[in-house]
Amino acid sequence: MKKVVKSLIYLVVVIFCASCTATPGSKPSAMGKAGELLIVMKEHHWQGACGDSLRHYLSKPVRGLPMLEPMFTLSQTVELTNFLQKFRNILIVNIDAGLETTKLGYKSDVYARYQLIFNIDAPSPDSVIACMYRNRDLFIDRILTKDRDAIIEDCRKSVDPLIVDRLREKFQVNIIIPKSYSFTNVEDDNFVWIAREEGERNWYILMWKEPYRRKGQLETDSLIFKMNAMTKKYVHGETPGSYMADEPMVIPAVKRFEKDGIYTVQINGLWQTEGGDFKGGPYVNHTIVDVKRGQLVTGIGFVFYPNRDKRDMVRQLEAILYTMKPVVE
Repeated sequence: MKKVVKSLIYLVVVIFCASCTATPGSKPSAMGKAGELLIVMKEHHWQGACGDSLRHYLSKPVRGLPMLEPMFTLSQTVELTNFLQKFRNILIVNIDAGLETTKLGYKSDVYARYQLIFNIDAPSPDSVIACMYRNRDLFIDRILTKDRDAIIEDCRKSVDPLIVDRLREKFQVNIIIPKSYSFTNVEDDNFVWIAREEGERNWYILMWKEPYRRKGQLETDSLIFKMNAMTKKYVHGETPGSYMADEPMVIPAVKRFEKDGIYTVQINGLWQTEGGDFKGGPYVNHTIVDVKRGQLVTGIGFVFYPNRDKRDMVRQLEAILYTMKPVVE
C-alpha cells in the first residue's frame, strides 16, 4: 500500500508541475489519468469489508478487453491533503456512528477542471456497502462520462483540421481527430483507414457509410456482419487471405443511446485475425443514424498492443468516436 501511495504522489508531483503554466485565475487541469480513482477513507475500513465492496464494484473487469483490467485503477489515502485536492476522480468516505442516515453527493470541477468528487457520509461500514450497491451504476457512469469529456477536450486542443475536413466531405460527419493520427493508403469512396502508430502501441480507426434502408441494419448481428465484410475487404493480415474479424467466441457489450437526438449503437468486443495470423485485441464499433441523408455512418476503433493493458487506449477511441455526428447544413 505504501508503494501505491508513493507512486501516486510521484505522479501528482509531475502533473502538478506541468500545470503551473495555467492561466492566472483559472482552475488547473485535474491531476491523474483518466480511469484513476482516489479513495479517501481510514485504513482499517479500506482493509475491511467496506474497502472490499469498493474494490468489488469499482475494480470489476472491463468487458470487451482480452486481459483482466479493472474498471478503475484505485488508490487509497487516509486524508485529502491540499496536495491531493486536484486529483481527477475522488471518493471521500466518512463513517461516523453519530450520523442517522447515509448521504451521497458529488460535485464537478471543485478544485480543478474535469474533476469529479464523490462524498459518502454514513453511520457504519454496512451503510457504505449498501450505498455502493444501490448507486454502483451511477458511480461508474459519472466517472466514465467525466473522463470522456476530459479526453475529448485534450483531443480538441490538438485537432487535425485536414483530417476533420476530409472526413466531413467524405461522410458528412463532424468528428474530432487529433494530429497524432494520419491517413493510411487504404481508402475508397465509402471507406477510410486512419492510424496512430507509436512503436508497439497502435490505434486504428476505420470509417464507412452505407444507405439506411431498414431498422434491422442496426441489430447487433447485422452490424458485426457488416464489420466483418468491410474488414475482410480492406484490413488484411500478413498471411495471404487472412483478415481482421470479430471474435465470435466472446459476447460483445452493446449500448444503444441517443446523443443530441442522434440514435447511436456502440459495440465493444474483441477482434481476431481470421485465416492465419495470431493477432487480436479489443475494438469499439460506433454507428450513428443520419436521418436527413438516409445513411448509417460507422466508425471502428481498434488497438493492437500485444500482452499489454489496453483499457485507456480503447477509451480514447471511444471518446473520439463519441464526437461523431452528422453535419448540419
